[in-house]
Amino acid sequence: MRRKGGFWWLSVLCLGLLIILAGCGSNNAATTNNSGAASSGGNAAAGEKEPVVLKLTTWNPISQTVVDKFQEKYPYITIEHDKVYDQFREIIRTRIVSQADMDMLWLFPNQVAEFSKENVLMDITGSPWLSNYLEAAVKLGTVDGKTYGVPYNSQPIVMFYNKTLFDSLGLAIPTNWEELMDVSEKIKASGTAPMVIGSKDGWATQFITTSQFGLYQHDNPDVFAQLASGNKKWTDPEFKGYFDGMKELSDKGYLLENSVGLSYDQVAQVFKEGKAAMWPMGEWGYSENFDADFSAFELGAFPIPVNRGDQPLVTNLVSDNLLVGVSWSKHQEEIKLFMEFVADPEMAKIWSDETKQAVTVKGGTSETYSPLAASLQPLIDASEAQIFPSMTSSIEPVMFPIFQQILLKQDVDTAKLLEQMQTAQDKDI
Repeated sequence: MRRKGGFWWLSVLCLGLLIILAGCGSNNAATTNNSGAASSGGNAAAGEKEPVVLKLTTWNPISQTVVDKFQEKYPYITIEHDKVYDQFREIIRTRIVSQADMDMLWLFPNQVAEFSKENVLMDITGSPWLSNYLEAAVKLGTVDGKTYGVPYNSQPIVMFYNKTLFDSLGLAIPTNWEELMDVSEKIKASGTAPMVIGSKDGWATQFITTSQFGLYQHDNPDVFAQLASGNKKWTDPEFKGYFDGMKELSDKGYLLENSVGLSYDQVAQVFKEGKAAMWPMGEWGYSENFDADFSAFELGAFPIPVNRGDQPLVTNLVSDNLLVGVSWSKHQEEIKLFMEFVADPEMAKIWSDETKQAVTVKGGTSETYSPLAASLQPLIDASEAQIFPSMTSSIEPVMFPIFQQILLKQDVDTAKLLEQMQTAQDKDI
């Protein structure tokens, strides 16, 4: 009796310890389950995260559907889109100098090269999702071996043409400069102006001449970096014929009479009215000027054939909206999540369809982004494609007025024009 009654407290102690241990085990199990739910479900994790706003600044449209899907997957992240229409370069430079509150930007290639040297941009070198992009696109955003961004949308420089007129004259799509001149002569003889290029908007004058950029890159992928560094000069023999194509069109009367003073919008209008058979412009000329009701003639497009002799036909792609992250953003990981998300081919197809543009994500361009896509894409695929380079900052202010001089049939010495180009290049060097 004494022994049994003397150890009653030991039984109580053991029972208490068992209850405590059971409680601990229950808490550990709950912790494990919560961890498992957090790692396997993004929404569960999102509930535990602080809300984040990512500010994205662009000059062009984005896909709101893709943004919505991203925010659905990561509900703690909100994308705030800031669209800057005019003076984008100047506004972004001001914001960068003041280290304004921003997270992601579209930038032009030469801006990426410039800002990469000022520690402005996030380094995304080696990110696994970069392999989803065209190699040329990743290269465009790589400076001194480090990748800072990738151009997203892509639009070819093309020759819009009046297919109805071509068919009535029995004309085939030209695939080199000699064929383009032959077609132009036949169109002129029929009583229609072969081509229209206005000069009021300087940037819109360039595409016959700058379509040679793809040929230069075909021969030497580093040619524009060498021009920018001074290792090559615009006065070198390889650039001797740079202005010849535009000059030949002007001299032979292949441009619509009294049209050189027209603006971009006015050129589009006279082309739509059938006053000229061809119009060299970026593919955006279609989405900006032609609606589903257009029926004056059947519209077509083909790569601009500035190649001569045995040179290859090259399609120049404008792909200048590089998506970059800002180095002082407090949301580096969230920026990477967004970059990875839009690199997915399925998301890219939605983006392509909604923005009516091709994209640089492999397999990401929608087959229906443009009514011209079905006929134009095979022509692009059959030729070599090169991404259109960005000139250094002093070149365009000199180059566009030169194009205007040529279109106005002013007395020009092409050797002296190339010297002007090099003088501008020397400023940037």
